[in-house]
Parts: sequence; C-alpha cells; structure tokens
Amino acid sequence: MAKTPVLHVPLITPLAPDGSLDTGALARLARQVLDDGAAGVVLFGTLGEAQSFSAAERKAGLDALLSGGVVPERIMVGIGAAALTDVTDLSHHAAAAGCLRQLLLPPFLFKGVSEEGLFRFIAAVIEGANDAGLRLTLYDIPGLVGVPIAQPVIFRLIDRFGPVIAGLKDSVPDWAHVEASLKSFPDLDIFVGNEIFLPQALALGGAGAISGLGNLATAEMAALLRPGLAEDDPDFDAMCALYHRISRHPVVPAVKALTARARNDAALAHVRPPLVGFDLDAAPDILEAAEAFLSRPLRQPG
Repeated sequence: MAKTPVLHVPLITPLAPDGSLDTGALARLARQVLDDGAAGVVLFGTLGEAQSFSAAERKAGLDALLSGGVVPERIMVGIGAAALTDVTDLSHHAAAAGCLRQLLLPPFLFKGVSEEGLFRFIAAVIEGANDAGLRLTLYDIPGLVGVPIAQPVIFRLIDRFGPVIAGLKDSVPDWAHVEASLKSFPDLDIFVGNEIFLPQALALGGAGAISGLGNLATAEMAALLRPGLAEDDPDFDAMCALYHRISRHPVVPAVKALTARARNDAALAHVRPPLVGFDLDAAPDILEAAEAFLSRPLRQPG
C-alpha cells in the first residue's frame, strides 16, 4: 500500500534558567510545530537530550504535552534508556496515557551486543508492555549508540510480534543501508533520520522523515515531503546546504540555537551538561544557510 509521507519533529527539550525541564515551553513548542504543518512530534529522542533526563522528568514532559492539548495520536514517545526497567516504566506510562506509538533505541551502554542479546532486549520491552495495541518504531542509529539493529533481528521481531513492530527510523548515514531497509521491510513505516536521503526514500515508498530541522523550519520541511521530490530541487538543495553545515558542529546545541533564533526565544538554546551551548555568531556559515532555506517561498505538498 502506498504511503502518504509525513513529517515528524523530534522536539528539542526546553530548559528553565536553573537547568530544569521547562514543561510549559515544551508543550508550546509541540503545539507550534504541529500548527506549522508537522503530522506528529517525537518526545525525548536523541535530539531531545533524552538520556540527560530522568524517567520522572520524561513522564512529566509527556504529561505536559497532553495537558497542553496535544492529542496522544500525534505523539511518538521516546522510551530508550540504559536500564530495561526504565524502558518498560516509560512505555507503561505512555501507553496508559494513550500514547501507543513509541520509539525504541537499542541498549547503548554495552558494546558488542549480539543479535540474540538485542532480540531478547526488544522482546522483553514488548512483553513487559503487555499491550497488543503497542506500535513500536525501532531506532537504528549505530553511529551514536554503537549497536546496529541488524535485519535478521527485525525479521525475527516481526515474525514473533507482528504489527507491534510498526516502523523503523533509519539514521544510518549511508543510502545503501536506508535503501535496503525500504526494500526489505515494505510493510513497515520507514522514516529517514538523515534528511539528505528524502528524494530517494520517498521514491521507494518511505513514510517520511523524523527531522530535527523541523524544530526551526517546520513548514519548510513539511513542504519538501511532496510526490516526485527531485534531488536537484532548489528547496531540497537549500535544505541540504543547511544540513551539511550543521553536521560540522555539535548537532544538538546547533539545532537548539537555530531554533531559538528562528522562534525568537533565546531560552530554547539552553542545553544540559555535558553539552555546551552553541554560539551562532561564531558560525556565519550556518546562519547563512539557515536564512537561505527559511527565506524560500513555501511550496505545499501534493
């Protein structure tokens, strides 16, 4: 079945001046990106500094979105954590609130995790959730966590758990890998994490993007998810220029700083240690590329 590609925005996580989670600002940001054209938001992904927040803080963040008017169906909750018990705790909390779409990182502390160990970890999460309505998106980002999600593991999970395995966010910076994911798992929602692969992924039936750039350029990113997007499209070229310039720097602080500037809210640039805030004035190349992308006339998808 053909998919209509959509944009999900992995939210940055706003902080108060004392470094605590600013739940009010988080809810406002979620509403803004949804109003600006995102189909959904991802809460506490890697761009959201998830591992810098306790399980209690992450639960409070989700509660803030829900009490702030964001419906559960438009939230994908990041449940990745080092401890299996924390993962299942976060999963239960999200599911109890009606958020059954959840994003799962592999276990990231131990390196050299075997395929059997990875399968058992993910199976334990699903069995611990004990909810047939759970719809899990696997998050393959081995460059960050050091643990790839090999295709045989995904096939085993689909065979055992069926529709619970609903999607894959492929953040491997290699088109051949993304292409293999799209061709091997046509029934899953395959989201690109690297926006530079959008045209090729959409042509192969990709479900869209989970795009960090959506924090600062929601409407612009949503407009790129249109049928027949070409690799030489001028809007896409402008986005790629920004993507590549950001990639030369610490990504999370840079995206938070750009979002703060684009949304005229300096507090959005704050990060938690060990991350360090990013000085945009010292990176005129990024500012130039951001202005070039954000100033382009919008073209609506469809």
